[in-house]
Amino acid sequence: MKNLKIMLIVLFALSVFSVNAQPKPKEERPYTILERGQHMTRLNIIKDVRAKENTVQIEAVNASGGTLRVQGPEMLGADITDVLATLGNYNKIQEISKSGRGETIQLQQVVFPLKVRITISNQVLEVMFREEGFWKITVGMNQ
Repeated sequence: MKNLKIMLIVLFALSVFSVNAQPKPKEERPYTILERGQHMTRLNIIKDVRAKENTVQIEAVNASGGTLRVQGPEMLGADITDVLATLGNYNKIQEISKSGRGETIQLQQVVFPLKVRITISNQVLEVMFREEGFWKITVGMNQ
């Protein structure tokens, strides 16, 4: 009887200590970068949780844009030339600002999920958003 109690205690102790903690599954991002141009040196995508509208804001900036050279032409800022939604859609594009370094636009009244292909200074950025909200894409270019 005493041996049976000891065996049960040992069996219980082994079962408690042999249980491994399950690792938490890595939380999947609500967006995926599908393609990124080689001159895009900095890319930041964040969601503004305070905003209520479904909007994607794209800011493209050339690090050396808008500066004069001693010899040769002026360095140009980043230019957003094409925005194409291949999944989902948007109703309006609004230019927010434009400077010698680049420009900022907004895609407004967006229907998610959204897969968007953006051409910035002949470089392509393709992003897939799976979650609704106000998204800010900041692209730093180096030419």
